[in-house]
Amino acid sequence: MMKDDDGTETDVSRRNYLKGTGSALAALSFVPAGAAAAEGHDAAGSASSEGSVGGRTLIENGTVVTVDPDLGVLHDADVLVEGGRIARIDHDIDASADEVIDAGDSIVVPGFVNTHLHAWQAGVRGVAGDWSFTEYLDTMLGEISSHYTPEDAYLGNLFGGIEQLNAGTTTILDWFHIANSPDHTDRAIDGLEEAGIRAVFAHGQPGDDSATWWEESTKPHPDDIRRLHDERFPANDGLLTLAMGIRGPDYSTDEVVTQDIELARELGIPASMHIGSLGPGGVETLDELDLLGDDLNYVHANRLTDEEFGLIGDSGGSVSITPEVEMQMGMGMPALRETIDGGGIPSIGVDIVSGVSGDMFTQTRVGLQTQRALDNQPTIDAGGQVEELSLSARDALELATIEGARALGLDDEIGSLTPGKRADMTLIGADDVNTTPVHDPIETVVFQTGIENVDTVLVDGRVVKRDGDLCNATARDKQDRLVESGRRILAESGL
Repeated sequence: MMKDDDGTETDVSRRNYLKGTGSALAALSFVPAGAAAAEGHDAAGSASSEGSVGGRTLIENGTVVTVDPDLGVLHDADVLVEGGRIARIDHDIDASADEVIDAGDSIVVPGFVNTHLHAWQAGVRGVAGDWSFTEYLDTMLGEISSHYTPEDAYLGNLFGGIEQLNAGTTTILDWFHIANSPDHTDRAIDGLEEAGIRAVFAHGQPGDDSATWWEESTKPHPDDIRRLHDERFPANDGLLTLAMGIRGPDYSTDEVVTQDIELARELGIPASMHIGSLGPGGVETLDELDLLGDDLNYVHANRLTDEEFGLIGDSGGSVSITPEVEMQMGMGMPALRETIDGGGIPSIGVDIVSGVSGDMFTQTRVGLQTQRALDNQPTIDAGGQVEELSLSARDALELATIEGARALGLDDEIGSLTPGKRADMTLIGADDVNTTPVHDPIETVVFQTGIENVDTVLVDGRVVKRDGDLCNATARDKQDRLVESGRRILAESGL
């Protein structure tokens, strides 16, 4: 049970949960069953004929914000997609195509890259908005996570992925820490596959015994990671790739940290860890253990020292900053400036839709404006006037696209609209009441745009959202099951 401000206990599952979940689901609009069949969309949401990986799609007359320093912003430009890759960006492309998309009233941008998400929490959306970090650890990882079945994990990841696509995010790092059984893990991966999103699946620990796994743990990473590597990700080069979600030095012993990172390197996959939210010293420990490397991703990092940020930068590491949840839960201020100054790769993530906004528009704006305020404050404290802002709208867009791709080691494939890269892109309505007129397309995307303006989304050349509607029959038919799943989990958790 939780309490209102006056101390009265409230039933989250009956009141807050149902209200929050109903409104969230209402915002998802799917292509109707008949229309999907007519347009050739299969059950997994990908276009089986139009816009498929093997076909050609021509996007015409758009304002193309490439995030490629050599190409810049092109007005009234076309993007030719062939075989899932961007074949050409130019004006007046004369080419036959299986599908032509009119982008005359659209801004075309790279799909956003969300470098930290616990997708499984989609089923318990909106229950943690008033929790501190310790309350979250005690309740979400100490209670709720233990009540997830494999089917709950599937539904959470399916709709967690669908929500991201709906908001223009085409790539996520899914940090899965309810690996309560191999079946839980397999069904979670199934959910991501059926969502049709590009994802780095960071296999984590079971969620049914937090004392064993999150309190100075002496237990090494579950050996099931080897099965996943060999059976589910043998090539590790498709839409879904494998990573390890490790506890790191904040939550496990030095011996376990060493074993876990060495295992990830044996398997040739990156490792991501939550670090620095409880205090400094974790990166120094990794340095002392000679474990630093460019295959490590550090999540939050709020209380690390400047020296530790320097170590991250010198070793080529990346930092996933989740500004809204970090400020809410008392982890500390987002460490964007510290990451940049230390030379690390900065990126933006959502973290948990159980507590905060699930879209990258919100998280990017919160991150940018918070850092601007922090950078401005010394001048204000000195009685001066701020003459120039420290970060630009373009900086923010890069954080949400190419820097996120760099953080995940995918910048050769995604993160900018560059010929030769995979065709992951989002078309934003430029004639909507909150986006028109467009004087600076980058500022429009960063400061004016929301989920409601995301018109069309392509992943690997496949249309996954078209004209504001999601193209996914599987998810369309399972919304009620997600609601039922969330209700049951919270009831069993005593909330």
